[in-house]
Amino acid sequence: MRYLKEGDANTFFFHKQASFRKKKNFIPKLFTDGQVVTTQEEKHQILFEHFDGILGRARVREATLDLAEFHRDGMDLSVLDAPFTEEEVWATIKALPIDRAAGPDGFTCRFYISCWHIIKADIMAALVSLQQGDMRNLELLNSAYITLIPKKADASEAKDYCPISLVHSFAKLMTKILANRLAPQLNTLVATN
Repeated sequence: MRYLKEGDANTFFFHKQASFRKKKNFIPKLFTDGQVVTTQEEKHQILFEHFDGILGRARVREATLDLAEFHRDGMDLSVLDAPFTEEEVWATIKALPIDRAAGPDGFTCRFYISCWHIIKADIMAALVSLQQGDMRNLELLNSAYITLIPKKADASEAKDYCPISLVHSFAKLMTKILANRLAPQLNTLVATN
């Protein structure tokens, strides 16, 4: 690559590249009810109201179900509580999509695959700790960012954006391991009706 040189000669170039991406991700204005909105607070309010309206509200139920009438015999699900094995975790990591959007931690599955020999002891310790009920600082790993992706090049209204949630990669990994364990049990847990 021609532009890469030793030292700080390209600092300005790299700064420009990073700034370009930030500008591209910025929503400079939104149109709503024939008006242009440019302040962060107004844009935030418009986007919040739009997506809050899409999510809807919980309705009051006119009828309820007596779940006791649907009672089924208990099942042995102790396999779900078995300690995580390194093989199980590694198989889950290899099955995850490699380059999906990074979450707030910035890691994709490619990181786990590339660095597994370095990080596996720490990952296994964290998984075992969570499995044993140690939830200290879990909120740091169990948070997400919501970001807006433009549906079209000239997005100018709230409806022109699609929200996506970027979840920490460790939370994705833990969830996928648990889902893999539960999947074989679903046919017996969920009644056909």
